[in-house]
Amino acid sequence: MSSLRDPNRPRYFISIAAELASVHPRTLRIYEEEGLVCPQRRNNLRLYSEADIHRVRIIRFLTRRQGVNLAGVKVILQLEALGKIRVYDLFDADDVERFVEEGEPEPEKAAAGNLDRRDS
Repeated sequence: MSSLRDPNRPRYFISIAAELASVHPRTLRIYEEEGLVCPQRRNNLRLYSEADIHRVRIIRFLTRRQGVNLAGVKVILQLEALGKIRVYDLFDADDVERFVEEGEPEPEKAAAGNLDRRDS
């Protein structure tokens, strides 16, 4: 595998990683403090990989879409690391993938989607 395509290769500073994951940089720091993500450090700078960004998106799915608190997220991710469960198996895999790939829907679009469903 080339290092350019390695999803574990640290390549993004916190500001870029936050933008890619659709979160505030402080959120990434909180996730690190809670032990949910572990960016690599070089010269005291946090560097995030594609895998880290994917993990942040899964954390956002669990907290925003499923209402899981950070302690619960930590347990879920620990169980997943042990091979006991898979997030994609716990919830609708298509819903997880859509959220992880596309991010959180914008509030206006989500509200419009809810109106459409109520009218039908």
